[in-house]
Amino acid sequence: MQHVVKAIDAFGANDCPQLPPVALRMGRPTRIHKNATPHRFHYIVEWAERRNLTQADITRSLGANKSNVSRWFSGSIPSEMYLIPLTALLTGDDDEPAALFRHPDDDWLARSMRGRTADEVGRIKAMIDAAFPKRVA
Repeated sequence: MQHVVKAIDAFGANDCPQLPPVALRMGRPTRIHKNATPHRFHYIVEWAERRNLTQADITRSLGANKSNVSRWFSGSIPSEMYLIPLTALLTGDDDEPAALFRHPDDDWLARSMRGRTADEVGRIKAMIDAAFPKRVA
């Protein structure tokens, strides 16, 4: 009778150690810039289009670096230093930076003014200003 050697028998116990099964998982990506502002969804591009402003116009108006403005158009959120001036430039309201996170068409006041003549809009604004005078600080 002939002895058949299995392939596993040809190696010693230490030659082919049994490794435990490995669970493959994606690790957390390393954050290179730990203090960087996270990407969020905003409507800076739509507000700029509404006001017919280009990135160069915004750069000149705010005195910002053009790479910052480019990043804002790509989805980054402006730093606090630029958030209020950018909001004032794009929406006309420097008291509410949250307006940049709403689509320009979702503004109830803009919807109510749509389709009205310039004279009607002027009268409505005058009525609102009379009803709610600006507070003096």
